[in-house]
Amino acid sequence: MKKTFGNLTKEEKSSWILFIAAWMVYAVISMTKSGYAASMASIIGEGLFDKTQAGAINASFYLFYGTAQLLGVRVVDKVSPVRLVSITLMGTLLSMIGMAFSRSFITMLIFWSFCGLIQFAIWPAILRIIAEYLVPSQKKKAMVYIAFSYCTGTLANYLTAGIVLKVARWRTLFWVFSAVIALSMILWYAITTKTKDEYTRQATVNREALKKDEEMTSGDGSSAETVGFFKLITISGMLILLIPSLIRTAMDAGLKSWVPTMITENYAVSASFASMLTSILVFINLGGVYIANWIYPKRTKNAVAAFGICFLTALPFTVLLLLTGKIPVAVVVLLLTVTTTMMYAGHQLINVIIPAYFARYNRTGSIAALLNALASFGAVVANIGFGYLAENYGWNATITSWIILAAISALACIIAAPVWKRFTKRSK
Repeated sequence: MKKTFGNLTKEEKSSWILFIAAWMVYAVISMTKSGYAASMASIIGEGLFDKTQAGAINASFYLFYGTAQLLGVRVVDKVSPVRLVSITLMGTLLSMIGMAFSRSFITMLIFWSFCGLIQFAIWPAILRIIAEYLVPSQKKKAMVYIAFSYCTGTLANYLTAGIVLKVARWRTLFWVFSAVIALSMILWYAITTKTKDEYTRQATVNREALKKDEEMTSGDGSSAETVGFFKLITISGMLILLIPSLIRTAMDAGLKSWVPTMITENYAVSASFASMLTSILVFINLGGVYIANWIYPKRTKNAVAAFGICFLTALPFTVLLLLTGKIPVAVVVLLLTVTTTMMYAGHQLINVIIPAYFARYNRTGSIAALLNALASFGAVVANIGFGYLAENYGWNATITSWIILAAISALACIIAAPVWKRFTKRSK
């Protein structure tokens, strides 16, 4: 008879503890990932860099983040996800300390690039922990709850920035992040050490159950793992989905990176106040998880079609942003909130729900890494491109580019939806 704690078995309790630790770590990493974006308005305000230089530093994170994911697409399925998380925490701590000490464009570029490089495996590792280390009864809920981690971390970033930048310079913000990362490392080590026996045993049980299910499904003992990677992303429609995945992150990262600056320049408010306004936007973004789960599977059984609906819904609100500077700042924040919330609903679909379909092929980490890699290159274009457009052609040109990108993404999803539908039927 299994030992129980309340209504949970020992295995279930250990599984939840591991997931909660992973949730907290990913929230902290998400907070640091947005740290430079939150400080950009203050850095530009000090005259340290112009918009193009500031955007280039932010873009360097995503350039190295995406490149590392492309090159390490197989590594994330081979190395222990728990170890990958530990390496990410250590490297991020070094990056935050380096940013706090930086005095020039070059040194800041180096440390922020390193931060992107070291964080490349965090999301695939978190998805693997959910798919491989949790008890089956908890996986579905965990897939929903993990989506709140990113938004919570981003919200914590802007709230922290709003408070710190009001009383101190931007360097202090990176020292605060360093302290949070250090505490997270201690927590992660303690929990993974305590639950190691349980999650290792559960991983073995999950692998055996998946193998048995494959044999029963195929009827000939063949394995889904034998399907080639390129063939897999072709027959599933992922090759097409790379386009809207890239664009979604470009819009999400671009909006979150440049919103404080855009609001500051159009409404003459302080950098601290702009960060606080953005934190309201990020908080409401949490509703994107529920929107995604309302559209799919309740309104459509096709996750790709649901992804396209997110872009179509955001499109008219993005068009209205062309009125920025002519309408009250509260209305602009509302428009941005709706747009970024729909982008976050899209994140839940393309980065959480869709990769889970590849678990039987042992490609969850690889697909997640590929999606993140291409999306990161979109963020590179967003930070450099949007900064260049804003600097040389104004905010209306930048907003017009967002409108075009949203329309292209919706079209790509319409094309990929029937391909995905055939693939999911084949995979059942």
